[in-house]
Amino acid sequence: MAWVAVGEVAMILVLLFIATHSGAKPKPLPPTAPVVEVATVEQKDVPIYGEWIGTLTGQVNAGIKAQVTGYLLTQSYKEGSYVRKGQPLFEIDPRPFQARSIRQRPASAGRSATGSRRSAARHAEANQLKSHP
Repeated sequence: MAWVAVGEVAMILVLLFIATHSGAKPKPLPPTAPVVEVATVEQKDVPIYGEWIGTLTGQVNAGIKAQVTGYLLTQSYKEGSYVRKGQPLFEIDPRPFQARSIRQRPASAGRSATGSRRSAARHAEANQLKSHP
């Protein structure tokens, strides 16, 4: 009787194996329909534009270099506009230059007066030597 039970179990296992590993594959489910958005048609103008990266240069580019140092008070021209020869482009704070001029004025005035006296004395002496043979 034990042999019969073992045979039945073996037969069930063989049938399960055949059923699960048979050549027939289950059919896959058909794909679902995609979701599509619908809009109403309307006629209107659409703006056309483009974006580009670039660099612009003028017809004539001139380098501007300062001849003096100082703080800028105003810029007398508009960027990209035409300028004429001699036209002021910037205004620099004049206070440092005025202070320097005031400090140097007394010293230079004394030196020039002393230099003028010496120069006049030399000229007078040279004139006396020329007049005497």
